[in-house]
Amino acid sequence: MTDTPDQTFRSVVKVIAVATVLGVAGLASVRAVRWVADRAEPRVDLSGPAFLEPSHLESGGQLRFAVASMVSAETTFSSYRRLIQKVSRAVGREDVFVIRPSYADIRAALDRGEVDVAIVCTGTYLHGLASGRTKLLVQPEFEKGLEYRCLVIVPARSQVRSLEDLRGKTMAFTDRESNTGYLAACMNLKEKGLKPASLFAKVIFTHSHDRSIQAVSSSVVDAAAVDSLVLESMCREDPKLRERVRVVWTSEPFGPPPVVVPISINPQLEESLRQVLLSFHQNQEGRDILGKLGVLRFVLPDPECYSSAIAMFQRYQAEEAGTWP
Repeated sequence: MTDTPDQTFRSVVKVIAVATVLGVAGLASVRAVRWVADRAEPRVDLSGPAFLEPSHLESGGQLRFAVASMVSAETTFSSYRRLIQKVSRAVGREDVFVIRPSYADIRAALDRGEVDVAIVCTGTYLHGLASGRTKLLVQPEFEKGLEYRCLVIVPARSQVRSLEDLRGKTMAFTDRESNTGYLAACMNLKEKGLKPASLFAKVIFTHSHDRSIQAVSSSVVDAAAVDSLVLESMCREDPKLRERVRVVWTSEPFGPPPVVVPISINPQLEESLRQVLLSFHQNQEGRDILGKLGVLRFVLPDPECYSSAIAMFQRYQAEEAGTWP
């Protein structure tokens, strides 16, 4: 008996979740998940470039849209699949949803021209800016009151009251290229005279903000650096989460996680993508999709709003960041 589209969707989500648990090796063994359910859902590419078929290495009639997994792969797929479908249809291409196990893998795919467009963490944009291989396309404008900040959170009953109290604790970071899940917290520690590489008894990388938040909520770790937008979204879905975690440090606001494209992108495709995203909020379907992401609309990028993050990133690179946790 043929599965219904809903059954097929759940099956693919399970594959993504399993691949996430298995990590890089598991993703490689998956090779590529190519799936179409009455063309109601996007194709999903979980593999690295070595496993792409030749037709997927060219733009052709496809739009290879990547989303950095700021949340788990399952949540990323569920949250962004409708946006990717709508954008792909609008530019007349077949949708291919690209998910990679790390921010660096997304950036590498952009650098090699294996992705046409990507929603990335600000940290990944900063790394791409330094290499000169990616550029801004548009940026999101969030709902009123929502700002993109780094938060350091601890279990609600923790005795930790400040960053200085984290000495000898277990710390969770998201990804080494994450602005709010790593860079901002480490730079603040450094500026306080605390050495990130030796401050903690143990450091783990969860590879998504929601996993970091869950680890703190369950007291699996003593603290985590997380994205304020992800924490707010999770608290909306589970209001009791506010009773289980507590914020001990908040960064300044940063420029929002942008939409970027490779320098080598076809100019016509670039302009088509820009116009589609800028007009995305102008109909009810688009507003509904954006609303689920906490976004009001996409706007033309303002490079200046990333200046503080760029300055922080440059200090980070100068501090022999490779020796940090």
